[in-house]
Amino acid sequence: MENPTLPPQFAEMFIVQSTKNVEVSAYRVVASPIGAPALIFAHANGFNAGCYRPFLARLSKHFQVFAYDARGHGRSGSPSGDIKNGFAMIRFAEDLGVLVNKVRNIIGSGTPLHFASHSVGGLAAVLLEAELECAPFDSLTLFEPPIYPPEGHPERGAALTHAPNFIRWAARRRNHFPSRKVFSDEVQKIATFQRFAPEMLEAYLDSAVEVDPKGGLRLRCLGKIESAIYGNCPDSGIFELTAKVETRTRIYATDQSVLPVLHSWAPDTMTSIAQNMA
Repeated sequence: MENPTLPPQFAEMFIVQSTKNVEVSAYRVVASPIGAPALIFAHANGFNAGCYRPFLARLSKHFQVFAYDARGHGRSGSPSGDIKNGFAMIRFAEDLGVLVNKVRNIIGSGTPLHFASHSVGGLAAVLLEAELECAPFDSLTLFEPPIYPPEGHPERGAALTHAPNFIRWAARRRNHFPSRKVFSDEVQKIATFQRFAPEMLEAYLDSAVEVDPKGGLRLRCLGKIESAIYGNCPDSGIFELTAKVETRTRIYATDQSVLPVLHSWAPDTMTSIAQNMA
């Protein structure tokens, strides 16, 4: 995969080497104000940095914004061999740790550094502090991280019932499309994307696929990789580890009243996570 997910006129790309020489592609938004606090943004499973371009543009009015394509996504490399171990949650924490070191070298020692994430991207920051004992951020902002409730939690059953649906759906994802229109038509059949702001949907359509040398377009995160990551979430044990996170944290959860017929285990679990954290 050659092309960056954020265009060069929008963001400068750089590469960091992580576990077993996996290359992680990272970006610095060029419009970011020099001297402002810095922010690293991590994307959701199956997405990449480019899918959030309009959002990153807004953030860059206030922060020096850095984003990255997680391993197996966008322009970043994928580990060879055991896919389950190569995409274990701790691998993403290792990637983030390497990226933090690089960003700190860019911004200097005195600049505040914050972290924000959508969905699975947040697990890396939690594990970086709780498991790898590295707490480099001045704050964490986590939009509904898929931290599954532990045994005995009232939402545990619902979460475990819900998880296989994502694992199966991702495994069956179509990886190749003959045209952008076909890709767009298929994406817009999915309820989540039907609720996207128009500019965010366009960013997703632009960045989630790339030109296939054999013709058409191909996903920049293969369905089998997205499925493996979903499969590694339920038994990751991260809920218990959140008690070790002392960095000031904001956690956002879905407003269940907006779509009450689609009950999610996540909102109540987010409240429990907050209660479990320092």
